[in-house]
This record gives sequence, C-alpha cells and structure tokens, in this order.
Amino acid sequence: MAVETQPHEPLVVQVGGRLVEGWTLEPACPTCGGGRLYFMAYDATCCPSCNVWLEVLCPDPGCLHCELRPERPFRDA
Repeated sequence: MAVETQPHEPLVVQVGGRLVEGWTLEPACPTCGGGRLYFMAYDATCCPSCNVWLEVLCPDPGCLHCELRPERPFRDA
C-alpha cells in the first residue's frame, strides 16, 4: 500500500486513498522492508504494506488506544 507524506501537513500521511494522522518511521518493516507508519489514533506503529501492527498491545488493561485498536491497521486492505 502506497504511503505518501503531505508536505503541507507534516503529521498527516496518505495511505492508499486514506488520510491518517501520523508519520513515517525508520527502520523499515522487518518483514517486507516497506515503510513503517506511526498511527496516532492508536499510539502504535504499523506496516501499511503488510497491514499488520509492529508492536504488541500495552500491558495496561484500561488503555483506550489499545482497547480501540482494530486487529489490522487498515480494514479495507
């Protein structure tokens, strides 16, 4: 899935046709070598190409970010 930064909006990236609050990160995804993305809404890092989260849920059972985080970052991918 293509990830494009938005020059006029530094905290927004376009993933496929969807705008996401976040930013790209290094190093690359360990599975595919594609760009990693910090997804602000879920306070988590994902790989848009693999459509997977790159970190486990936090240990706090009351964490709203983790509670609302879907199984995959992009449901329509």
